[in-house]
Amino acid sequence: MSQDKKVNLHKGHRQRVKEKVMEQGILHLPEHEALELWLYPLIPMKDTNAIAHELINRFGSIQNVFDASPKVLMEVKNMTENAALFLSIFPQMSKIYTSQKFGPKPMLDTVAHAVEYLQNLFLDEKEEAMYMLMLNAKGMLLSSCKVGVGSMDSCQLNTREFIMRTADSQGNCIMIAHNHPSGSASPSYQDCEFTRWLIPFAEVLGINVIDHIIISSEGYYSFRENNMLSNYAGVFKKYLENAKASDKYSMNVRKFTDRK
Repeated sequence: MSQDKKVNLHKGHRQRVKEKVMEQGILHLPEHEALELWLYPLIPMKDTNAIAHELINRFGSIQNVFDASPKVLMEVKNMTENAALFLSIFPQMSKIYTSQKFGPKPMLDTVAHAVEYLQNLFLDEKEEAMYMLMLNAKGMLLSSCKVGVGSMDSCQLNTREFIMRTADSQGNCIMIAHNHPSGSASPSYQDCEFTRWLIPFAEVLGINVIDHIIISSEGYYSFRENNMLSNYAGVFKKYLENAKASDKYSMNVRKFTDRK
């Protein structure tokens, strides 16, 4: 076959990809094809398939591509300034979308609902952070605030902030959540010990901890879902019961001594 009659295998490729997505959605596409499609309107006159391959090869995943800065993205061959900018702001746009989707006071009455909300909350957190979510008895979110910041692998609760926020809250239930930016969602020994300490501490303040959820890129871990909260709950209540029993015993001893 002569050079001028050589078949162009890529002819109509963009249209075929678009038709597949129109029929089946984007989730079934290989990662590089999904990214290629995303780049179509941003880089209309170049082969975005090759650019997408290079992006995935360099950064390892679509998530890492979206988390990269425009300056770093611009180092990829044929990447344009507009494309780099729009890729880098996608996580922020996604956060706006999800916030509006949930509304100002979403119902976090199931672990699934809470996880969906939290995944968006931690979307652009590069370090470990801890949030406290204040809810009413029905599971409606009343407010949320960051009560701890840290490094890639540790985070500490700001106790003063925690006390002030719970005192100001109209709800009597809280959910604690933190992220594992660089690893599994499985709780560390420190996470378990923190939860063991937090629950009776909150009980002293008249607050019920309904869950501690860890979010990571690999998934989530719910202490409630794994029946871990029951191991730690009721410590303060037991202390009060023991104190009352002790007081009652002391009173009886005094009465007995007085009679003598």
